[in-house]
Amino acid sequence: MQMSAPRGPDCVTVPWKFASRRQEAAVSVNYVARPWESKLFQRCRRAWDLAARERQDYEPIEPAQVFDFGEAIHDALDVYYFPGMWDWGRAIVRPLTLAGFEKSMRRQRDAYTQTRELSAAQLQDWEQHLERGTGLLERYFAWASEIDRFTPIQVASQFDIALPDPADPERGLTTAEGRPLQYRVRIDLVVIDDHELYWLVEHRLSSDPHWPELTALQLDEQALTRSWAWQLGFLAKLEGTIHNELRVVAPAAGKPEVQVRAVPGAGGIITQRSTESFRRTHIPRTGLEIERRGIAVALEMQDMTDPLLRIYPNLSWEHCSRCAYRSPCLAMTQGADERPILQVGYRKRVGGDFELGRLGSVWGFVPEIHRVAEHRAPGTEQ
Repeated sequence: MQMSAPRGPDCVTVPWKFASRRQEAAVSVNYVARPWESKLFQRCRRAWDLAARERQDYEPIEPAQVFDFGEAIHDALDVYYFPGMWDWGRAIVRPLTLAGFEKSMRRQRDAYTQTRELSAAQLQDWEQHLERGTGLLERYFAWASEIDRFTPIQVASQFDIALPDPADPERGLTTAEGRPLQYRVRIDLVVIDDHELYWLVEHRLSSDPHWPELTALQLDEQALTRSWAWQLGFLAKLEGTIHNELRVVAPAAGKPEVQVRAVPGAGGIITQRSTESFRRTHIPRTGLEIERRGIAVALEMQDMTDPLLRIYPNLSWEHCSRCAYRSPCLAMTQGADERPILQVGYRKRVGGDFELGRLGSVWGFVPEIHRVAEHRAPGTEQ
């Protein structure tokens, strides 16, 4: 089977082997990996091999669900914390935020209906979540107005970093073919507090009746990865991370009681403020824990690009039950040809990592959507 992709001046043809068949694809001069690919690589190498852009680059033709409620809430919070509107009165911004939520819900529904018709139950579920999300955001506005003690400087920002070599941080990692390794990261929000300290904010949506343990937030791989990448990409130091959690629960009558907690942490005092629906946790981070997360990313990238990498499935119903590549994987597991399944139900990815025209902002000295922190690759010293 021959794989092809658009070729341009920044693309090269790179061969590789998988499933006993030799493949070729036109790819960027840089080898670019993304956090979602890293998670898939950790979970199941076969699924990663089918999905990753530098591998087979398949995506399902039909969306898995009518809408992603968490995505819509994130889109709304991008509007609420947009730096260019932070000085505006919140009475002006709140309706715009609700409009952003509804726009996201409608956009996702419309994308789904391009390949399927909505059932009555699906339409009812969509309408219920539209109402539920509006109510959640309206309660969040009141909560946030009392505890937002910062100024947003970046929202929904995407950038690339060149991975430094853990053995020699002044040099960049490359693949065996000499392609520079880059990591593409998108953050929710970066803010500066009253003491002129930078914090990386993570928005999280949950329907669990219990808040995650504090240790789960301290070990949050995504928050640490984004922190490491942001410091490397923007050459500034973060004071720590802020977990901004929203929980989808039926609100109690009256004004919610705010609980406050403070505990010592490795980087300083960890503080939490929470109600039944919202919780915000400030975690000061040490330079060492952020640095070690960066080393872990670099080591994983070296594994992902190893020419001798073995591809095998991790067959676990916990993972397989929600895997978008279960059908071709089942065929491969049973010794059948997966190619007809891929030809009918999947396609090469058609969208980019960042949809032009969607909200995203950085402060003025960064002129482009993708900012690359450069490291010298071997042989490029001047």
